[in-house]
Formats: sequence, C-alpha cells, structure tokens
Amino acid sequence: MLANYLEYVFKPRTRYPKSWAPAFAAIQLGFIAGGLGLVGRDALLFFTVQNWHLVIFAELCFASIIALGFLLHTLGYAQVGVVISCLAGVGSATAFITLLGWDSMFHLWYINLAILLIAVPIRISLKTALAGLIILLYGGMFFNFSSQDGYVNVPYLTGSLLGLSNIFGTLLVLGIPMGMYSKFLVQERETSERLLHNIMPKQIAEILKNSSEPVALENPDISVMMADIVNFTSFSDNVSAEKVVKLLNGIFSKFDEVVLEYNVEKIKTIGDAYMVVAGLPEARADHAQILVDMSARFIEIASEYNDHEGNPIQIRIGIHSGPAVSGVIGKSKFAFDVWGDTINTAARLESNGEPGKIHLSQRTFDLLDKNSSFKIRSQSISMKGKGVMQTILIGQAVRQ
Repeated sequence: MLANYLEYVFKPRTRYPKSWAPAFAAIQLGFIAGGLGLVGRDALLFFTVQNWHLVIFAELCFASIIALGFLLHTLGYAQVGVVISCLAGVGSATAFITLLGWDSMFHLWYINLAILLIAVPIRISLKTALAGLIILLYGGMFFNFSSQDGYVNVPYLTGSLLGLSNIFGTLLVLGIPMGMYSKFLVQERETSERLLHNIMPKQIAEILKNSSEPVALENPDISVMMADIVNFTSFSDNVSAEKVVKLLNGIFSKFDEVVLEYNVEKIKTIGDAYMVVAGLPEARADHAQILVDMSARFIEIASEYNDHEGNPIQIRIGIHSGPAVSGVIGKSKFAFDVWGDTINTAARLESNGEPGKIHLSQRTFDLLDKNSSFKIRSQSISMKGKGVMQTILIGQAVRQ
C-alpha cells in the first residue's frame, strides 16, 4: 500500500513533460516540505496567538490553492501546477506580512518563489514576467510594511519561531528541489558522456564537446582488424530474428569487453562484421601485436557459440597496418570513423582469409613481437583491387 502511494506521488505521469522529468521528485518533495511547514506553523499560531482565526483562515485559503497546484503537478500538468502554487505562495506571504508584520520573515518567500520560477523549465517569457512581478511586489511591501506592526499581536517567542521557520522553510522548499535537480542534471550529463564515449574515443568526445569545428586526425601508423562470422547468412536464414539478435549480441558484447581490456578502439559493427583499430587517437608501438593477441581471444569467444546445425561459430579475421585518416562525420547521428587504404586492405584480408585463422599482411607481420610463438603459413594471393600480396595466416598465437 505504501509502495503504491509513493510510486503515485514520486513517479511522473505519462503526460508529464520530458524536459521536467528530472525535477519531478524534487518539486514533489518541495510541496511536501511546504505542507509539513504549514501544519507546524498553524499549530504554533493556534496554541500561542489569541486572535488566530483570521491568520489561520488566510493560510488555509492559500494552502488550498497550493494543494490544487500540487495535485495538478502530480497528475502531470507541470507548468500550471507550479505557477498556481507559486502565485498562491506569494499571496500567502503577502497576507502574513500584513497580518503579522515584517519581522515574521515571510518576505523571504518572495525571493524564494521568484528564484524557483526562474529555475523551473517553463517558457522564458512567462517566468521572467512572473518573477519580475514578484520582485516588484516585494519592493512595494518593503516600502509600505517594513516599518509597521501587523494587525494581529503575537508573543515575542512566537514571532521569533515564525521567523526561524521561514528562514529554514525557504531554504528547504527551494533547496530540496534545486539540490535534487542539480543531482539529476549531473547524472544526466554523466549518462550522456558515457553514451558519447561508447561511440567514440574519449579524447575525440572531449574535442567534440568543446569545439564546433570538424574533427579530423592524421594517423600515420595504426593497425586495423576486421572480423566476420563465417556462414552467417545461412544461419540468419534458418533461425528466427530473435535468435539472430541474441547470437550477435552475445558474441559482440564479449568482444566489447575484450576491447576495453586491451585498451583499443572499437570503430563499428557492420552487420555481422566487427571493426577494431589500435594506435589511435594516441599512437602506440604495439598496435599490431595487441590486435593479433586480441584476435586470438575473439576466435575463442566465437567458438563458445553454436550455429543452427550445432557447430561452433567460426570467424575470419584480417589485420593490416599503415596510415589512415579518422574523424567525426554527421550532425545528428554522428559517428567516429576511419578511412584509407589500410582499412580497405584489412577488409580484403578478412574476406580472403580462412575460418578460425588470423590473416595478416606482411607489413603487420613484420611489426609483431618476435618473442611470440605462432603457427603460421606464408602465402602469395591475388586480392581484388590489391593484386598479388604476400600474406601470413596465423592458426594460433601464443605469447611466451
């Protein structure tokens, strides 16, 4: 029962504006804090002030309007609910100043509510106009009532307690929403940054955030790996879409973990192909070796999955090393990509490779750590667009 009530109060309705969503729970807490303050204040007046009727009656009249604002906000009518409540709060403060005097500190609510209106995401023209009117009213009340006593006499202790309650109340009603909203904004920014870093290197993401200029990098010496699932078309034709997606997600998710472990850059997936680059955006001397070591892990991971006939999944891998250009393209669905003959050659090596083996160019093989032990086969092959090339097939790579 309590859980259902809390969900109703603190979970925004479907009609609630998305731009307000991070502030929903914070504003709700502000309403609740204000309600608790009202109960305590009225109890104090009831027990300590002889002529309490007029003061509490005025309070309850404005409180009913604020309650309506709270209900509207809870039901998803955010702008109307907040504006009504703030205006009712201003009316309440004005009535209290008139009845109890300036020393009751109710004038603090003018500043509090003006700031709250400015902070919430309503139309700039509306909130500017309302905040301006509140400040003008504040000035008028100051000149006319700051030196006058209220119409209702209250004991000194009661007046002091009211002053303190308004000081702490304004801090709570404004501080809770602002503090929580700031926390939500930080969380949203961190989520956005994580998503951005998931689609491009962190250094590139930082450049993109701080500059509107196109991001373009010259990469004089990198290694590119292309991996492709063998007979994937046959597999996808013989199983359901759910199984196809489940297989790709399982394999590629594990590939992603290995990419993070080896501190290289996943560029993209194209269908059942997976592309990784080492040596950018920061140069590294072991860019060829790290991709060969990582590729051996990829082959092991793929073999843990079976195709529609129950056979272990196999992948072909091609790796080539050389220069390339990289950068960010697009405005909305932008992407970090790499271009150049090095990428084309890696793709050709993959398509001309063999299942379960790593197909290297001679250039990449020459960069490998000679302390490694490989099962290799050197060959000369003719590749489309490349002519005859000397390449090396690695059946297994083991670091000594």
